[in-house]
Amino acid sequence: MTSRIVTVTLNPAIDVTYRVDALRVGQTVRVPEVRSRAGGKGVNVAAVVNALGGNGFALALTTTGTPDEFRSGLEELGIAHRLVPALTSVRRTVAVVAADGTTTMLQENGSPACEGAEAAITEALRDELETGAGAVVISGSVPNGMDPSVPARLARVCAEFGTPVITDVSGPALHAAADSGAVLMPNQDELAELAGGGRTVSALVAGGAPAVVATAGADGAVAATPRGVWQARPAEVVTGNPTGAGDAAAAALALHLAAARDVDWPAALADVVATSASAVLRPVAGEIDLGARTRWIPLTKVKETR
Repeated sequence: MTSRIVTVTLNPAIDVTYRVDALRVGQTVRVPEVRSRAGGKGVNVAAVVNALGGNGFALALTTTGTPDEFRSGLEELGIAHRLVPALTSVRRTVAVVAADGTTTMLQENGSPACEGAEAAITEALRDELETGAGAVVISGSVPNGMDPSVPARLARVCAEFGTPVITDVSGPALHAAADSGAVLMPNQDELAELAGGGRTVSALVAGGAPAVVATAGADGAVAATPRGVWQARPAEVVTGNPTGAGDAAAAALALHLAAARDVDWPAALADVVATSASAVLRPVAGEIDLGARTRWIPLTKVKETR
């Protein structure tokens, strides 16, 4: 199996991280440390895949204008990529991280996608699947002007190729992806919304989702599959910047899906939780603490609940 993981980012960003002593609303706050990099959830996933020894590849929309700061940022990060110009501009997100770990996120909605964006990104995905991919991760928000069902339609393209796919999306896009054949990766709030209206996690799996992996921050994660349900809790309480924790979890899971069709779910879930926690220790999304991850994986407690 190939460890090439293709990530799809429909609403990319330039991620700016401000580290401050404290965020005091209504006052002037000096920023002693600033970091800026190409971002978006799929970009973060690709970066973590690379850190874990895989081959992360970012497929994303980008600006139709020049200069393209997002493209330059991917090159600076050393992430292999294919970009589809379909946005007037690439949005910015700002994470304000206080000394005590409290993080405040400011996220622009971004510019609408141009006409023909869905067709262009679909064609590009087909090309990359023909080249070869162990797994695909479709994550993040959908830009204005693009139908929320696009991630689900892209997931079905992956199914045509027999390629495992994860969708880490929210709102209408998550509901649309529920029966797309993708592994669903919601957080607690998204899971509550998705499972509402009488649909349980088991019903989602019975309805065709290969698995539902629900992340729960400090409480770890739960994986529901046709073979059983497992819960994993982190080895220790971690404080820091949680912004990229879910992306790190998706990267770890994607590598397990790429490695074997018969996934060892307890082992995969322990890796998901440890990798996610190790991302909290790093100052910006898309980075992990490899030493902490290695230490925590065997200490992560996994139990079968069904």
